[in-house]
Amino acid sequence: MATATGIESIESAERRAKRFWIALVVFLFAIQCTIMGLVMHLAIGDPSAAVVPDYHNRALNWDEARRTLEAADRLGWQIRFEASDVADDRGMRAIELNITDEQGDGIDNLVVGGKLYHHARADEVSPVSLKSIGEGNYLALVPAGRAGIWQLELKIDGASEPVAQSLTFNIKR
Repeated sequence: MATATGIESIESAERRAKRFWIALVVFLFAIQCTIMGLVMHLAIGDPSAAVVPDYHNRALNWDEARRTLEAADRLGWQIRFEASDVADDRGMRAIELNITDEQGDGIDNLVVGGKLYHHARADEVSPVSLKSIGEGNYLALVPAGRAGIWQLELKIDGASEPVAQSLTFNIKR
C-alpha cells in the first residue's frame, strides 16, 4: 500500500510534468508565431520588394506593347538619352532626350512623357513629362538623386503610330 505522502508526491511530480510539457508546447508555439510575424513584416515592409509598374497589363497585351517598343526603329528614329552627372539639393536631376529622324533632323512636335523608378524601389514611381527645347531635344528635371540603376519608361505621342521606349541608366555617386 502506498502512503498518503507517496501519493501526494506522485501527483505533485505528475503536475510538474504536465506543466513542463504544456509550457514547452506553448513556448515553441510562441517562438514559431514570433518568427512568422517577423518574416511577414520583412516580406510586406521591404520597400525593395515591388512589382514592376503595369507589368500585368503589358504582359496581357504583349503584341501591342512589343509593337510600340519597336515603333521608333520602324519609323527610322534615333533616340539618344543622357542624364546629368549632378543632382541638386532636392535630388532633382536633368535628363535630356534627343529624337532624330532618318536624315538626322530633330523631331520637335511630340508629346513625351512616362514613368521613372529606381530598380531598388520599383514601387516609388515618378511621372515624367519632357518639354521640347528645339532641334529634337526634350528636357525634364526628375527626382533621381539616389545612385544606382534607374528605369525610364517613355511614351511618345504625336507620331504616325504609338511609340514607347524603355531606357535603363546607371547613376554613379
